[in-house]
Amino acid sequence: MTLSDRGANEDDGLIAAISQERFQPFLHKCGGDRRRALRLYAWDSEVARALQSPLRDLEVSLRNRLHRQLVGKHGQEAWWDVPKARPNHKGLDMLDGARETLEGRRPYRPFGPCDIVAQLSFGFWVSLLGRGGRDNYEMKYWNSSLRHVFLEHRGGRDDLYTKFQFMLTLRNRIAHHESVFQRHLQRDLETALTLMRHVSPEMADRHEKYGQVPDVLARRNAVLSGEEPMRL
Repeated sequence: MTLSDRGANEDDGLIAAISQERFQPFLHKCGGDRRRALRLYAWDSEVARALQSPLRDLEVSLRNRLHRQLVGKHGQEAWWDVPKARPNHKGLDMLDGARETLEGRRPYRPFGPCDIVAQLSFGFWVSLLGRGGRDNYEMKYWNSSLRHVFLEHRGGRDDLYTKFQFMLTLRNRIAHHESVFQRHLQRDLETALTLMRHVSPEMADRHEKYGQVPDVLARRNAVLSGEEPMRL
């Protein structure tokens, strides 16, 4: 067997492990060049790993900042139990899901509001910046409290919510192992850091100084051409 044959067999094995269906978008992007598409697949994984860091800190910073703001407004840690601050049905379902998870994880250990806060998803916190349907989150949360977190934002609540939704979509794509190479990732990074600056300027500064994403984005063409190694 020649080196070329061994390389082709190795590629076949990798593509089988990935699955032809999952591999197809990478192959299409690379014009049918399987070796280049496999390098793109590796780079996509590398950039997804790098993006997890700012997205994680954006989620945690948003969660803690909104929670503190609402605790200050309503005077108790379980602000969602205050009738005028109670979320809509979808939000209440998320709260119930958080409680059920905690009860299942530690059935004989009591938990408090801080445990529930930590268990709630990014989607829950982003939803508080939305319209809230008939519950009118504009009046319930935004005008009464949360707008004070985003005093430097000039685009309005809808614009802010849309940007957080973009970040939620990106976060979920990465969490579900979906590809991200098709996205404008430089813009995604800029959006994440801009939003992070509203809720934690210190964390945004940290990512701008030490973040790995710019270096990974700059490596893309060199990885695809084989000039730089893949990082798995």
